[in-house]
Amino acid sequence: MLIQQLVNGLLLGTTFALIALSFNLVVGALDRLNFALGETAMVSAICGALFMSQLDITFVLAFLAALAIGAVVAGITFLLSFRFVSAEYHTAPILSSLGVGLVITSLVTRVVGSDQRRVPSVLEGVRIEIGPLRIVGDQLIILSVAALMTVLLYGFLNRTPWGTAIRGVSDDPDMAGLLGVPVQRVILLTFVISGTLAGASGLLTGLSFHTVSPFTGFETTLTALMVIVLGGLGNITGGVVAALMIGVIETLTVAYLSATYRDLIVFLLVGITLVARPQGLFTRNTGVVGRV
Repeated sequence: MLIQQLVNGLLLGTTFALIALSFNLVVGALDRLNFALGETAMVSAICGALFMSQLDITFVLAFLAALAIGAVVAGITFLLSFRFVSAEYHTAPILSSLGVGLVITSLVTRVVGSDQRRVPSVLEGVRIEIGPLRIVGDQLIILSVAALMTVLLYGFLNRTPWGTAIRGVSDDPDMAGLLGVPVQRVILLTFVISGTLAGASGLLTGLSFHTVSPFTGFETTLTALMVIVLGGLGNITGGVVAALMIGVIETLTVAYLSATYRDLIVFLLVGITLVARPQGLFTRNTGVVGRV
C-alpha cells in the first residue's frame, strides 16, 4: 500500500513539476512571476477535455491543441501584462497578470459554464501489476509525457541557438542585447514555452483526476508558488525535486490522514522552509542557465 501511494504521489508530482518549470522560466527571463499561468493551464485543460469528450478526437491531438492554446494565452499575457508595462513599477506586471487570470476564468465560465468537465480515460483497461504495485494506462501516459517534456526542455535550453539566447537573456539581458540578441523576441519565446508547459500540466492533471474545473486556476498557481518557494525561486532542478516532494506528501496525507489536512501540511512545510531557509532547499537563481 505504501509503495502504491508513493508511486501515485510521484506521478502527481510530475504534473506539479511542469507548472513549476513554467513559472521558473518566466522568472529566469524577467525576474517576475506570471500569475496568469494557473489560468493558462486551466483553459488548456478545459479545451483539451472538450475536444476529447465532445469532438471525439484522440488524446494526442487534444494534447497538442492544449499546448497551442497555452502558448497563445501566455503570449497574449506577455503583451498585455509585461511588454508594455514600465519596468519602474515592479508590482504592475503582478497585478496585471492577476487581472488577466481573472478575465480568463470569467470568459471560460461564460462560454462553457462553471461545471466540472470530465476528462476521458485514454488507455482504459490497461494496467501493469508488479506485486502490490499497480500502474494504470493513464498514469503511464502522464509519467511518459511529463518526462519527455522535461527532457525536451533541457535539450532545447542547452543544445539549440534559441536556448542559448534564452540562457543569455536570463543571465544578463543588457549584455545579451549588446551582443545582438533580440531580447524582446527571446522573452516572448520564453513566455510561449512556459505556456506550453502550463498547458501540458493542466491537461495531464485533468487526466490524473479525470475532471477539470474552471476554478482550478488559482489553486494551480498556489501549488506552483509553493513548489518554487520550496525548491528555490528560479531553480529548475529544485523546482522538480520540490514538486515531487509535494506530490508525495499530498498523496500520503490523503491516504493515511485526511484530505482535510492535505493543504495544511504542505503550507506548514513551506512556512518552515521560509523561516529556516528563505532561499529554498536549493539556491535561488534568477536565470535558467545551468539550473537543470
